[in-house]
Amino acid sequence: MNNGSDQQRKKNTDGKCPITRFFRTLHMIIFVPTVIFLTIVLATLTFTSVVFSRKFARKVGRTWNRLVLGIGGVRVKAIGLDKLDKCERYVFMANHQSALDIPIIYVGIGEQISFIAKKELFAIPIFGWGMSAVGHVSIDRGNPRKAHASIANAVEKLNREKVSLILFPEGTRSKDGKVHEFKTAAFSLALKTGVKLVPVAIKGAIDCLPPKTNRIVPGEVILEIGTPISVEELKNLNKTEISDRVYKEIKEMVEGCEKK
Repeated sequence: MNNGSDQQRKKNTDGKCPITRFFRTLHMIIFVPTVIFLTIVLATLTFTSVVFSRKFARKVGRTWNRLVLGIGGVRVKAIGLDKLDKCERYVFMANHQSALDIPIIYVGIGEQISFIAKKELFAIPIFGWGMSAVGHVSIDRGNPRKAHASIANAVEKLNREKVSLILFPEGTRSKDGKVHEFKTAAFSLALKTGVKLVPVAIKGAIDCLPPKTNRIVPGEVILEIGTPISVEELKNLNKTEISDRVYKEIKEMVEGCEKK
């Protein structure tokens, strides 16, 4: 069923052809210093603008994401945007294929978005400072009490600043591109927000940034938006049942992309 996708992934990662290796190396030589330069410039702009408008600062962040993907040759094809109301806030629940997933969602959805990320990312000079400045939430996975406080902070931020939230219920990146078991803790947070949950399928990100590599492979990523699920639809379900429902919807969208 997935042989075509697996073969393409292998083709992207082995890079035996000398000409292919040369152009990929040249691409990375251009990509890395350019991204570092953009990060310094746009992060500085973010620090400055957040004093006046966090909304504008988030737009700067979205510009950074768009430029990183563009320079990397990664194209995002968004499907199902018509299901979203620009006046509403959502909790987007997505499968997790690579470090490109957040830029892909930023570019594909284009909403005012915050996300929860491990605290180590916030310690990265300039990049991490920019994340903090625009209001993304740091979580300490090794400290349950601090993690709970981070969740409360995320809920409060969503309600106060009228932003949507990104969650990756798998908890970690997939190593094979498949959708793996969801952690129900993510759904505790989602339900506390009181807003609609939106299943999101990411397909192709793992091919553009294969596991255990730092090389961007140009290509197209499909971002498919599922139908928003209201809190009323979920009120008689427990966390496990909600997790199972969202898991099945995302898995079906990902596998549907692969069949196409």
